[in-house]
Amino acid sequence: MALGMQRRLRGHQRTAPAPVLPVVRPRATRATGPSVARGSRRHLLQQLAGATLLVHARSVADPSSVASASATLAAPTEEASTSTTVLGNSALDPPTYVTATGRIIAVGDLHGDLDKAVEALKLGRVISVSDEGEVSWVGGDTVVVQLGDVLDRGDVEIGIINLLRYLDTEARKHGGAVYMLNGNHESLNVCGDFRYVTPGAFAESALYAGLSEADLKDWQLVAKVRYSLYKPGGDLAREFSRNPTVLIVNDTVFAHGGLLPTHVEYGIERLNSEVAAWMRGDDIADGNKAQPPFLAMGDANSVMWNRTLSKERFATPYERYHACNALKQALAKVRGKRLVVGHTPQLGGVNCECENQVWRIDVGMSYGVLNRPVQVLEIVPPEEGSEDAKVRIIRNTPNSMSSADDDITIASNL
Repeated sequence: MALGMQRRLRGHQRTAPAPVLPVVRPRATRATGPSVARGSRRHLLQQLAGATLLVHARSVADPSSVASASATLAAPTEEASTSTTVLGNSALDPPTYVTATGRIIAVGDLHGDLDKAVEALKLGRVISVSDEGEVSWVGGDTVVVQLGDVLDRGDVEIGIINLLRYLDTEARKHGGAVYMLNGNHESLNVCGDFRYVTPGAFAESALYAGLSEADLKDWQLVAKVRYSLYKPGGDLAREFSRNPTVLIVNDTVFAHGGLLPTHVEYGIERLNSEVAAWMRGDDIADGNKAQPPFLAMGDANSVMWNRTLSKERFATPYERYHACNALKQALAKVRGKRLVVGHTPQLGGVNCECENQVWRIDVGMSYGVLNRPVQVLEIVPPEEGSEDAKVRIIRNTPNSMSSADDDITIASNL
């Protein structure tokens, strides 16, 4: 099966992809997990970026496989201790509420940087990478939440999506899961706004679609192919339709930009459902195509674009009071204790505000943003006899790229 094909991650170069054969087919599998040939961009694009995601896209596009595909996402196997409840009008809607029995690892914006994606997962102690470059899930029943913005500013977008989907499949065998949220850069691409796409990412999507080496020289063709993949109803847009816009795991709320009382009043399940319908290119009753809800991505107050809670320093005490009070109201409406957001790079690293009710975890780790050291957030279940979870910031030391040099800071007991 394509999900088990070999992919090695070591030796990845941060350059535009070298030309590869356009036809991508699943490879033979080994039980040891995914890998990509060391130092080989050819195999990285053919295997990591292509075949597995193509299987996902076709399963969603094929009406005969819709039920089984959505059931895999919505309901883990009986052995899994992670459960998801999908609320909405469509069986294909993404989950809104998830119950986790183990740790929760939150990963910020990745922006096309496969190396940092792997490093973040290693830092969160959910994957191991062998000397041969083989990736294995070691997180047990951990739930990983990636806050969106996998796209833009970096060269390997589809490769990261594919890696996270593979790890979700592996994690569910042990009661865990891996979720991706939709960020503003996912919505930009579905809207056809490619201003932040790198030449390498254009090449990756073109090769995924089956263009030849010679075709890469035709810029208009490459752009048209990307548009066809990401437009509502396109293969990759349908893949993103599986992602929540807002996800609640136990008592922690995850959103790319922010969460306001007006978002909750509109309905989180409704937001997730309507964004998914737009990305799938669904037809609606009046014969038109589904449109995204304004509150999800329409302006600076929307879930994906909001920066109200991401300011490292509020201009005035009043501004801070107003922002924190709005957050308190929003969390109360969903019975949440904390909100975790990405979207806005934090120059001081992962931090919290509003009496630990909001955690800002975008550190600009991608080489296309600030190329900062990786940090992730860990939420540990309450100890026996306690009702309070522990929230920890896990850091790499600034001069090291190895997760062996982790600095774990207990940030708060909530």
